[in-house]
Amino acid sequence: MSDSSELETGGIGAMRVPLTYGAILGVVVGALGFVLATFGLHTNVALPLVFVGLATIINVVMVFLALRETASTTAWAGQLLNGLVLGVVGAVIVFASSWVMTALVFPDYNAEFASASRAALEASGLPAEQVEAQMTPVEQATPASSALSGAVGTVLTSVVAAAVIGIFKRKAG
Repeated sequence: MSDSSELETGGIGAMRVPLTYGAILGVVVGALGFVLATFGLHTNVALPLVFVGLATIINVVMVFLALRETASTTAWAGQLLNGLVLGVVGAVIVFASSWVMTALVFPDYNAEFASASRAALEASGLPAEQVEAQMTPVEQATPASSALSGAVGTVLTSVVAAAVIGIFKRKAG
């Protein structure tokens, strides 16, 4: 069976594109997280927010590129499914890389981020009770909870991006 007939009939070849772009997404975002931690940038409280922004942009770009490739043979619902598959594949890799990074390679990552966050909040002049209220979720973060939030964000971003992009990048008809 040729690639084009597999794409038309929904064969395994039809999933090659979202699987590939999902893997690229997961590896790139995971590598970006390791760069952040390797250079100690996670102790600058603004840079993890920049990381989330960059990860979101990378995610949307990967969905766009994947849906552009499948647009000639896939209707909107199929494009939504492609985005979901891409997001799940990316999320598995994001979860694994984030957990490995914060649990094994950089086990002090969360504590260092919490310490830097506390210092920044205290330096801003917030009353102690507001500092404590804002620090509670930061200090309760675990490698698994951080990894899960990244994975969930990856899937949600992929599905929303696919829903919008799929309107424009889809099989006519």
